[in-house]
Amino acid sequence: MNVNALKMAVIIVILAAVAVVHHLPLHGFLGTHILHRELFFFPIVLAGLWYGLKASLLTAVAASIVYAHFFYHNISPDRISMAVVVLQVAGFNLMALLTGWMVDRQRRQQRERDFLNDTFGKYVSRTVRDEILGGRVTLSGELKEVTVLFADLRDFTRLVETTPPREVVTIINTYFKAMSEAINAHHGLVIQFIGDEIEAVFGAPVALENHQQWAVDAALDMRTRLSQVNLQLARQGFAPLRHGIGVHTGKVVAANIGSDHRLSYALVGETVNIASRIQELNKDFDTDIIISQAVRQGLDRCVDMHPLTPVPVKGVHEPLQLFSIDKQPFVCVSSV
Repeated sequence: MNVNALKMAVIIVILAAVAVVHHLPLHGFLGTHILHRELFFFPIVLAGLWYGLKASLLTAVAASIVYAHFFYHNISPDRISMAVVVLQVAGFNLMALLTGWMVDRQRRQQRERDFLNDTFGKYVSRTVRDEILGGRVTLSGELKEVTVLFADLRDFTRLVETTPPREVVTIINTYFKAMSEAINAHHGLVIQFIGDEIEAVFGAPVALENHQQWAVDAALDMRTRLSQVNLQLARQGFAPLRHGIGVHTGKVVAANIGSDHRLSYALVGETVNIASRIQELNKDFDTDIIISQAVRQGLDRCVDMHPLTPVPVKGVHEPLQLFSIDKQPFVCVSSV
């Protein structure tokens, strides 16, 4: 017998026992059934605590029928008026409503918390999730130095045009899952998916030391995982994917932004635009990971990279000095 069946059996047995006791031929004080009527609350409360509103109401109805039946057949109106019986029956059902409603509300809130924890945990590490949900970081708006990462699939528009929709969804979800896991594993937060593009941040909403290094390590991990994704897709008969990643460090305004009906955590500022532009430059340089000078200066260990031709970017006075992270061992350019 499982736990739920056992609990239900306990409620039924208690209710039956109370009904039997209630019909015993007692006299005097006990004969007024003051004690007996209180016993009916026990199975009602148990049903509410174990099963919620519906079960507690059903138990209250059963208790009311037994209680009213006894008085109708055994107690004369001159001893206890029907108004007393009606009030007692109303008390049973009120107790059922209160207990069941509170339990259902608590369970619903717990399901919502569990859903939020589970869903949020798919995009951030457990530490970041717990800090945010625990209210220990502000989401109302703050200026922070962070590292922003953009990743974008190449030739995906053509893939959409030549591939059945269900297969497109399979491919993009496989890619997003792997890339999100890489970002999560390096303490990053996926801000949003924009078509076939990913926006992520390192250092917000929870402060992160060496966020430049974590972002670069995430980009390298994403490169590795893309190879694994392509092996998986090849076994299903799909063509390999290519992507470009751009990483930039700077100040952003990080906050919950939106309307009264829908909010999302977002980054605002020139840093975001520059990171997106750097990602696009992979097409021009035929590379897959490009970082800015600001990212390079924050690295705490040597990473194989080589400088690219400085690129003018809208909104930036001086051309950006960029670096491509090599796929094969190269002469290491120190970040110092």
